Amino acid sequence: MTPDFLLKALTTATAIVALVGQGAAREDGPDSPPAQSEDAAREPSGDSGPGYTSEEVTFTAGAIVAKAYLALPAKKTAGPYPGILVCPEWWGHNDYVRMRAEMLAQLGYAALAMDVYGNGQKAHDPKTAVTLDGALKANQREMNARVLAHLKFLRERPEVDGAKIAAVGYGSGGDVCLQMARNGMRGLGAVIAFHPLFNVVPSQPPIRKATAKVMVCNALEDPYVHLRKGKVEAFRNEMASVKTDLVIIPFPDAMQSFTVPNADIVGEKFRIPQAYSPEADKRSWGLLRGFLKDLWEPASPSDEEP
Repeated sequence: MTPDFLLKALTTATAIVALVGQGAAREDGPDSPPAQSEDAAREPSGDSGPGYTSEEVTFTAGAIVAKAYLALPAKKTAGPYPGILVCPEWWGHNDYVRMRAEMLAQLGYAALAMDVYGNGQKAHDPKTAVTLDGALKANQREMNARVLAHLKFLRERPEVDGAKIAAVGYGSGGDVCLQMARNGMRGLGAVIAFHPLFNVVPSQPPIRKATAKVMVCNALEDPYVHLRKGKVEAFRNEMASVKTDLVIIPFPDAMQSFTVPNADIVGEKFRIPQAYSPEADKRSWGLLRGFLKDLWEPASPSDEEP
C-alpha cells in the first residue's frame, strides 16, 4: 500500500466513521477462498461439496424475507450437529459468507449464512453498503427480530442440536452478533467476531447478565476502530456492565477484513482501508476452532488447518 493510497484510504475511513457517529451507518478448511469481499465471484454449487451438502433456504425474518444458505456436514457422521449463524460484512449476503458456512460444515457444524438485509441483497460499492448497514443498525428492534428468526430457523432444523447454537460475524456483521450477545438473546450460546467495529448499545429492555460467551479478534491497524481512541475500552465496559464472559485477542498489523482473501483489491478499487492477512486469517480460524471445541464437542472435526 503506497503512502498516497493510505492517505486517501484513511480519509475515506474518517468520513465513514463520522457517519457512524451521526447514526447514519456503521461499517464494517477449504483451500479455495472467494475472489473478493464486495460480491460473489464464484457460484456455490447449492448442492454439495467436499465434506458438506448445502441448500438455499427462505423464511420470514422480521419485516423481510431472508434468502439464506444452509451448509450441513456430509452424512459420514450422524447428527444432530451444533448450529452456527454466520453474519456477513457490510456487503451483505455474498459468496464469502457462504464459503465460511461451507468451511464450518466441513468441521462438523450446521452453518447458516445469514441474509440480514433481505431478498439476498448485497452491496457492490461502499455507498450502498453504508445505506444498507445503516438502515439495519438504525432499528435495533427490527435487527434483533431478523437475527432471532435466523436462530429459530436453524434451531428447528432436524439436523441441528437446538441446545448448541453460536454466531460468527465478520466486520459490521461481527457487530450484529456482538449486539445479540449484549442483548442476552435466548438460545445463543456463544459469539465470535472477526475484525468488528465494536459498536454496541445498551439492550432494550435492560438485562442483568449476558449468557453468551464472546471471543473477539481485534485488528489493531483498523482505522475504523483505532482512529477513535477508547472505542475498544468503551465496548469492553459496555459488555462488562452485563457480566459478559469476554476475551479480546489482539492481531497486530492486521486491518479491517483481514480474513477476506483479496480484500486488498476491493480496498484499492474503492479507496477504503482493508487488507487480507493470510497469517492473521489462519491464526484466527485456529482460535475459532479451539473456542468452539471448548464450548462443545463438534460432531466430526477435521484436524487440518484452513
